[in-house]
Amino acid sequence: MFNRNILVLILGLLSFSSQAQIMPGFSEQTLRSDGGERSYTFYVPENASPEGAPLVFSFHGSGGVPQQQVNISGFDQLSDQYGFISVFPAGAFTNSVTARSWNANIDAGVDDVQFVRDIIEDVASKVAIDRKRIYASGFSGGARMSSRLACELSDILAAAAPVDGLQYPDACILKRYIPVLSFHGKADQTNHYVLSENSRPYWRMGVETAIDKWRQANGCSMKNDADRISQEVTFYQWSDCLGAAEIQFYVTENGGHTWPGADENRDINASQLIWEFFSRHSLP
Repeated sequence: MFNRNILVLILGLLSFSSQAQIMPGFSEQTLRSDGGERSYTFYVPENASPEGAPLVFSFHGSGGVPQQQVNISGFDQLSDQYGFISVFPAGAFTNSVTARSWNANIDAGVDDVQFVRDIIEDVASKVAIDRKRIYASGFSGGARMSSRLACELSDILAAAAPVDGLQYPDACILKRYIPVLSFHGKADQTNHYVLSENSRPYWRMGVETAIDKWRQANGCSMKNDADRISQEVTFYQWSDCLGAAEIQFYVTENGGHTWPGADENRDINASQLIWEFFSRHSLP
């Protein structure tokens, strides 16, 4: 009879060998998800823990591609500094405005929630990840997608940080209270800070409405701390939430549809603040 301990050792060596094939740096990957072929880019830093590194998703804006999100977020550079793995998925959904977007409003079409689940398993087959420290962020349409994921994958994600696109999904029922960080400019002409008659069809609520819905979902009181970071930027925080959740919100008075720190808003660096926020949170 084959020794069971030897079998376990062989399987462990095979798994290690498979993960060891992924070299530090960028890698382009494809996989089958929801019956179709999808792709993503991911970045593994040299200092990624062999016992399991944090995993940060960063979703590009509608009509964009992963490389654009790499460029504006600079998460690959932060990965080198802090040892987390960055994942930049490629959108394939066609919405009312553009293709290469995300199914953020739970419409018919590609299942992007399943796509994220599949990416997690695909990455985990290649490199060791810390499943208690998986996070989602994104810009614009990617922010709307990370908003949906914060709800539907609240038992898988430790925290979420939408930039210029925070929403609260229809009929959202959290599986656990989840920390949320968001950024938005009041002069955003793409995803309006205040919902108006000429807002785009996919844009269902103003940003303050979305923040308040997340506040209620996380059991936070209405009391918040406010801090004027600069003449342009105000920071709000709700910290008395349930389940170790918290909500943070940076508002730029004259900010447009941009990633803070990458474009005209240099008062704050969204990417650095996102990682600092993520690094404080993990699944129980």
